[in-house]
Amino acid sequence: MPLLTLDDLAGNDLILHRTLHRTHLGEQIDLPTWPAVVVKIAAGTLPPAGAEPLGGPYWRVSDPHPLARARALVASGAVDAFPDLVRHRVARESLNKEQDVTFDDPSYGGQWYLDELGMIDLYNHTLGSPEVRIAVVDSGIDIASTDLAPKVSDPYDAFSDDDDPSPDPGEFCTDGSNDICDEHGTAVSGISLAQDNNGFGIVGMCPECTLIPIKLLGEGSGALSEEVAAYEHALEADAWVINNSWGYTQYTPAPRMLANLIEQVSTENRGGLGAVVVFAAGNDDRELKDDEMEALPTVLCVSATDSYGNPTNYTNYGDPIDVAAPSATVSIAPGNTVITNFGGTSAASPVVAGLAGWILSANPAMSAAEVRDLIESTAVQSPLVIPDDQGRSTYYGWGSISPPTILAELFPEQAAETPEASGCGCASAPGLASGAAAGSLVFLGFAAAVLRRRSS
Repeated sequence: MPLLTLDDLAGNDLILHRTLHRTHLGEQIDLPTWPAVVVKIAAGTLPPAGAEPLGGPYWRVSDPHPLARARALVASGAVDAFPDLVRHRVARESLNKEQDVTFDDPSYGGQWYLDELGMIDLYNHTLGSPEVRIAVVDSGIDIASTDLAPKVSDPYDAFSDDDDPSPDPGEFCTDGSNDICDEHGTAVSGISLAQDNNGFGIVGMCPECTLIPIKLLGEGSGALSEEVAAYEHALEADAWVINNSWGYTQYTPAPRMLANLIEQVSTENRGGLGAVVVFAAGNDDRELKDDEMEALPTVLCVSATDSYGNPTNYTNYGDPIDVAAPSATVSIAPGNTVITNFGGTSAASPVVAGLAGWILSANPAMSAAEVRDLIESTAVQSPLVIPDDQGRSTYYGWGSISPPTILAELFPEQAAETPEASGCGCASAPGLASGAAAGSLVFLGFAAAVLRRRSS
């Protein structure tokens, strides 16, 4: 896929332009930038004078003419350089079988999506492994939460550049208060990783996995340099899975520098087995284009379905969609509280990220590519659509995720004892909340990205 490079840019100072090619020939978009450059230097070379470290080989250099400076840095031997684009990010949200495993988590019974997905069969095999490290790149995450605190490792705030990714008082408070109003990152983390059997909250998709909390979204506009810093931290912390429930507020091509870093974590983490990178598709009810981050080949792009297995009325769609997952409306919130109206593709992506963590707990020798292929190849296509010749559909990609089918693939002898192995496509009991989650947070004035097109 074509990536955004210096050659695509024109303009002076802090407003750059890119003329789009192929199907968008002649269309121009504005790309505002901070007065700075993100630069990647070669090993053994010194950074430019006055540069601020972003982690690893990446540095940020202040300059009132970022495009000219980026070109000069490349000409002088830098591996890569790019203007520090202003990123307007948004969180991806609109804001009776006998069980061998039992849970004392009080809100577990309300997690309808776990029942829809047949997760009890997987939990009977394993509740996850602390060896599996799931990074959640999001807004503030309550690392003191009873459901998260025991599993936190390598916390980082890329927005403020410190080691405390907790929500900040007053952030995203529409009433002007100084309360903790940012629930998004905590809720996303809970869906993937909430601790089981601790007498509190919910049960995560991979409740015994380890959490690497990374705050990226803060109040106000973000920057490309923050995204680079977040992913460099995920690389250094050796994340096994990386969830991204955030996206850009408008159509934005994928910058080459960030795309290359996502490729790097997807292939180099875990000693070369790679990290599984999962992105939410977004909630704009629009078709994703082939040069967005959703279309990167090493990313799993997740659309959202409701409690009846139907696409939500807000989910994005198109070729980059890989699989669909239920929008998990029940999760945790800061201050040891529970939220029941969460949703959006923000709540579907961590379902898949947690499932990827469970798969790696069951078989840690699998590569990231093998995990992606397993999730896609076992997905169940909706009977409501007519897939294309490859088996894909516009809203479901390869289909709705099917954890029992994954269990059958990994452990066929155990699946022989479990006759039900269907995906999340059947109707739920009447009265269950739909995935359209009114009342969830919307982080206006940020930027974000999403996922990929299957290469086969």
